[in-house]
Amino acid sequence: MYNNKNYERDINYTYELNRFVLRLLGIWPYTNTNFWILQKTKETVLIFGFFVLLSFELTSMLLYIFMVLKGTRARIKVMATLLFTIVSILKYSNLLYIKNQMRSCMARVEKDFQSVTSPTARNTMLFHVRTGRRLFILCSIFMYGAGMTYRTLIPLSRGKIVTAQNITIRPLPSPAYYVVFDPQISPTYEIVFFVQCFTGLFKYTITVAACGVAALFTMHIVAQLDILMALMNNLTNEHEDEDVNRKLSVIVEHQIKTRNLLHMVQGVIQYSSLIEVTTCTSMLCLIIYYVIMEWEASNTVAMCTYFIIVISLTFNIFVYCFIGEQLSEKEEQVALTACTLDWHLLPNANARALILIMLISNKPMKLKAGNFVELSFRTFGSVVKTALGYLNLLRSVVD
Repeated sequence: MYNNKNYERDINYTYELNRFVLRLLGIWPYTNTNFWILQKTKETVLIFGFFVLLSFELTSMLLYIFMVLKGTRARIKVMATLLFTIVSILKYSNLLYIKNQMRSCMARVEKDFQSVTSPTARNTMLFHVRTGRRLFILCSIFMYGAGMTYRTLIPLSRGKIVTAQNITIRPLPSPAYYVVFDPQISPTYEIVFFVQCFTGLFKYTITVAACGVAALFTMHIVAQLDILMALMNNLTNEHEDEDVNRKLSVIVEHQIKTRNLLHMVQGVIQYSSLIEVTTCTSMLCLIIYYVIMEWEASNTVAMCTYFIIVISLTFNIFVYCFIGEQLSEKEEQVALTACTLDWHLLPNANARALILIMLISNKPMKLKAGNFVELSFRTFGSVVKTALGYLNLLRSVVD
């Protein structure tokens, strides 16, 4: 058995980015036992504060839509922001709900690094960890870049607006109506502006965290399937009965553990991926419609900003579909490897044992959003086509 002396460093490298954002949200599954009360208090304060911020923004937007805005087009213009706020509340609640399940999956990942069988297997796992980290970083760049551009560039580029009643209005990052105070008076305006930007930053962090968790666990399963294929290919290298029996037991144990981990990961990401796939379809439709509206109004800054948001949302859906496709492809490779082994080189009793391994290998391993929508490139194409279909419907009804 290979002794992984770099076990702690590997685990730290694997969790580094996800740990950072989950701690910011107050939902990192592990707690330091030396400061248990302090950390629990800190997490409770963070969670309560974030829910207050989200509820405050949601309430102010609803008041603005129903009490200030008049006309269908004006209300449609803020529907994407409202929908994203609702989605953020649902995702954050889900992350809190699956906190213990995340801890169980992380314990499995740690155990796999601790009991890695060879330097080659360790390198395979680290290769897929790097892939997960790249997806996390790209998701962060797109989400924070698009979100903060929308929250800062659009309101600042509009400048001050003077109404027919000679009232000066300074645009805010998010549409809102405050009953108890006037946000246009300094320094209230600056405080509200900052709070809305901070709330937006928090919402983008929720999206990045959910995406990062999905990428981390799924790419680890893909790594385990790569290791499983290596174990299968190594089965027929030596023909001593005892050695073959030992290899068979390792393959079966590894296969069962990997499938159990997939079942655990499915429970962790099923709701967040379902929310992403379903709501991003509507949001893509709305924001592409905003691009068209700003094009007609010759507002270059807003049009470019909305276009960046379209790219960000598209990439977000793509990440979920990409990791699902990677898992499906790797599962097909495992099935092919199991069926093309040189079984004729093995003793009859050992060769017959391969039948069950082949049967299990041919059982599909797929990620599903909500346990019924398969995450794959085909789903990605369906989401984009559906969004464009809704866009045509929206234009025909509104315009």
